[in-house]
Amino acid sequence: MKDKLKKITDLTINELLPQEIILPSNYFQCFDKHAKMIDIDLKDEKFEKDINEVLINEFAQIDKYVKDASVTIQEVELITQDAQEAIKNKDESALKVLYKQINTLKSELNSMTENIYKDHLTKFYNKKWLYHKMLNEQAKFKKTNIVMLINIQDYEYIVKTYNKFIADNLILYIITYMNDKLKDESLEFEIVRFLNDKFLIIFDDIDINLVKSLANSISNILYDTVLKSHSGVFLKPKFNYCLEKVNKNESFHELLDDLYKKIIV
Repeated sequence: MKDKLKKITDLTINELLPQEIILPSNYFQCFDKHAKMIDIDLKDEKFEKDINEVLINEFAQIDKYVKDASVTIQEVELITQDAQEAIKNKDESALKVLYKQINTLKSELNSMTENIYKDHLTKFYNKKWLYHKMLNEQAKFKKTNIVMLINIQDYEYIVKTYNKFIADNLILYIITYMNDKLKDESLEFEIVRFLNDKFLIIFDDIDINLVKSLANSISNILYDTVLKSHSGVFLKPKFNYCLEKVNKNESFHELLDDLYKKIIV
């Protein structure tokens, strides 16, 4: 059920993104429309029970995050006080202990960040990271980038014909392969899972023709590859893509609209 809710939410948000103001009535009307398309009855008692369970789990995760964050802040305050005292007394052994504690805190903070900003399946960034790190409060880019939209072909067909497990493994294979090949070229980029079957790859301001050439090469290699699942299903890892250069302070929503018009879905 959580997967269906996430899909409905993604479809709703992305349909409403171009609007400067989103009224609650518009959101629920759009949510209701997409829920019906996915054959969910919002008045169904089972659906109400399932969504309540999802909400309870979400609040539990938020509560855990707040408690962890509070503990971490308290630890940082104590370490800061201890560090000031150690520096004042020129206590090198105490500073070494504090350095280890800081590294432990850093690891804990990274783990907390992953829970917020990482997609549960692929472990790449999610939309929260995109909006909080790459865009300003007006959803405009903080700097000039090359943005590529990737569409995993046949994802919904594979889910319906076989199962979600096979479809998700196909996504993992494609996006991991893409990530590894781009890293081999020593490029600076981040991958964001934007929808179930769509990803954004955000590059630093580099030659757009180089990115096109690499994407085309990776696409051709994957197209000539045949994957076999444990259940004996044969699949071709196919994707299509389009990309644009976006300048600092340009609208993300307008860019996304342009990319959606160009890509062949």
